[in-house]
Amino acid sequence: MKMPCKLTLLMFLATLTSYCNALPLSTHKRWIIDEATGKRVKLTCAHWVAHVKPMVAEGLDKLPLNDIVKQFPQRGFNCVRLSYATYMFTRYANVSVAETFRGLDIPQTVAAIEKHNPWVMNMTHLQAYEAVVDALDKQGVMMLIDNHVSMPKWCCDRQDQNGFFNDRHFQPREWLQALAFVAHHFKPKRHVVAMDLRNELRGSRESSKDWYKYVSQGARTIHQHNPKLLVVISGLNFDKDFTFLKNKPLHLNFTNKIVYEAHLYSFTGDQGRWSLQPVNRVCASILDSAQNLWGFLMSGSNPAPMFVSEFGYDMSGGNDADNKFMACFKSYLAAVDMDWSLWSFGGSYYYRQGNVGADESYAVLNHDWTDFRDPNFSHKFQLLQTLVQDPASKLSKSRILFHPLSGNCTHVNSNKELVFGDCKNHVRWSSEGDGAPIRMMDSPLCLKATGEGLPPTLSKDCLSPQSSWRFVSVTGLHLATKGKNGDLLCLDADSDSSKLVTRKCICVDDDDSACLDNPQSQWFQLLTTNV
Repeated sequence: MKMPCKLTLLMFLATLTSYCNALPLSTHKRWIIDEATGKRVKLTCAHWVAHVKPMVAEGLDKLPLNDIVKQFPQRGFNCVRLSYATYMFTRYANVSVAETFRGLDIPQTVAAIEKHNPWVMNMTHLQAYEAVVDALDKQGVMMLIDNHVSMPKWCCDRQDQNGFFNDRHFQPREWLQALAFVAHHFKPKRHVVAMDLRNELRGSRESSKDWYKYVSQGARTIHQHNPKLLVVISGLNFDKDFTFLKNKPLHLNFTNKIVYEAHLYSFTGDQGRWSLQPVNRVCASILDSAQNLWGFLMSGSNPAPMFVSEFGYDMSGGNDADNKFMACFKSYLAAVDMDWSLWSFGGSYYYRQGNVGADESYAVLNHDWTDFRDPNFSHKFQLLQTLVQDPASKLSKSRILFHPLSGNCTHVNSNKELVFGDCKNHVRWSSEGDGAPIRMMDSPLCLKATGEGLPPTLSKDCLSPQSSWRFVSVTGLHLATKGKNGDLLCLDADSDSSKLVTRKCICVDDDDSACLDNPQSQWFQLLTTNV
């Protein structure tokens, strides 16, 4: 049903107002919420690098600062994970940006910065960082201030002496000094809503004993200097292991401000199996591992918020492992309606690991910071950038039929056939579980398969075997029914990805260990929503 323009405008303004007033943030069980109203606030962030050797937020050589900042909400992000290096504020805060760039000897980059942002060269590093914070604050973009490293450099490896407490470049006393300074200094900035303690704890000194000791000190330091902030806490082993919390929880007296964070990429751990093993099995293994290592924190008798503060993919499109990983991980993010931050926003670096003007293929923006690197990004991420679940909602629950590979949701055309479309005005469904019909909400019609290669239709024949649907395969992402000849048929994207059809299921049998076909066009989810 098409809404009147006036009603649509009122709804938009109401949504915008709720975002503007949704501060400070707090937590309730596994959710991040507006402290005043209890309504959920979903963080959909992108990382803005400012922690490497130049110690200035990237991109000022490409566009004026305000032109960069405006792009975050324009591209669907409501927050920024803005990184810094400890030494930026304990050793180099009053060093001028010009002096640092002279030491790097990259005059062409300096000239480009002076063209677009001439003011920055005369600033200290603290002033330049604060200018970025001010610009984001004025734009209404929420910020997570991220302590990425101590010594300004590209991150990370196990031997960099920058990864765990008491490493050469990670002395707890100086680290706490920086946390206190940042928490206090940026306290007046309303949209600074969170600080993380440290990015990707790692290295030979790793121990859960020291983790409890120093994480407690760091969290209390931030809370003491700015009790409004969320405190975001990393696990062990490059921010992917919280299993030690299963036996010994972290005890703090301000738990309504604690959020845990995790990282995951296609290359994390032993996940280089995407091209060697059946995709269903690799995806299921990765999601099971994530649930065991950190996802468990969102459930149980004392659930806590989990924030995926880094994940991403090669947005040039040529990385097969990344493409398969993202469809898999998007299914997880959508299923639990996760808060997240994508690596990364900006498409280039002033100076990275000896390379001047280095490109960032994992960036949302192209090298010039002017457009999407992946032209389909908005479509792929439209549902992930949308609030799907709200613990404070009084609305009844319904289902969204979601296709993780494309990012599409389902619509119904004039012939009562299922087609793909955006996730803003999708059809809402109901289902009582595996083996039950999938019904269109407030309608007697249900989804019915019509045959191999044909679109499923809406029908009143909800007792037919072709109207009974269940999830199959180890991923639980294949939505299948029986064809008229008894074959197992799965929902699938048509060749042009505009329509849905049913086809023979790909690689769903337990003994399909040699099946190397890619089944991701057949991955679907019935997501629960109450908003």
